[in-house]
Amino acid sequence: MKKIIIPTFALLSLALSFSSCEDVIDIDVQDAVEQLVIDGWLTNKAEDQYIKLSLTQPYFDNSDVRFVSGAEVVVFEADSTAHPFTDMGDGRYLLKKEDAGFLEENGQYALYVKYQNDEFAALSKLNRVPAIDSLSYEFFEFPFAADDSTESEGYFAQFYATDPEGEGDTYWIRTTKNGKLINDPSQISLAYDAGFSPGSRSDGLLFILPVRQSINDGLYQHNDSIHIEIWSITPDAYLYLSQVAQESSNGGIFATPPANIPTNIFNRNENSPNKALGFFGISAVSEFSTVLDSTLARPTD
Repeated sequence: MKKIIIPTFALLSLALSFSSCEDVIDIDVQDAVEQLVIDGWLTNKAEDQYIKLSLTQPYFDNSDVRFVSGAEVVVFEADSTAHPFTDMGDGRYLLKKEDAGFLEENGQYALYVKYQNDEFAALSKLNRVPAIDSLSYEFFEFPFAADDSTESEGYFAQFYATDPEGEGDTYWIRTTKNGKLINDPSQISLAYDAGFSPGSRSDGLLFILPVRQSINDGLYQHNDSIHIEIWSITPDAYLYLSQVAQESSNGGIFATPPANIPTNIFNRNENSPNKALGFFGISAVSEFSTVLDSTLARPTD
């Protein structure tokens, strides 16, 4: 048998190269300044409306979210009519549904939050939303399942709605399957007019197929319940949610450096060092619900 002899200096170099991969790097992560987080999204649905307040936490702090009570939360109409929210003591601020029917299409509204010595504000608008005409589904079978937990056959669904004429409408498509909202940030489904983004020349058309099929989270089965909502959103909300989705799926070898997600909430005192995170939005909502009946499935092409 032929022997291969490796010089001693080569072995030493190889050992040193591996040991260099094991160097410990200490990173000094300083505690950031605590910031208020405002989750304020109102809709024209006939239900109680909530705005939630919490505080940011240090990067390595895995404790429960710290909710904020004791703040003042008010939404103003364009004529300065005030709608104060009730502090529930758990970070939620409530406007009962009987008091929340003031939202009107094309109406502009302002959020006001006073927390400690700071006053925060934001503006939003209730834009139009198209009706959902119908929903269809057809049988689909994968040639193989990715793992034992993946259903290899079932029904693939899509909704039908048409963007109204006039460029610049933006939407958020939200799906509830069997009573559970599909709420993974990386799965946020957005539309600009009837397409995905500006410049798609999709104004006034039926939503494109990928948007219509974005309501699928795996395959549906017989007797599954499906609830679809289209929320009208403002262009700045579209950009905000787009970046939330991007940052939530930002990983792997092609990941980009993480970036702060912009907010439409500002401190009324420009000289204050305290800022707020989150977003204030208002949406008109169209809805469609059904229970999947396999006998009504579209024929497979």
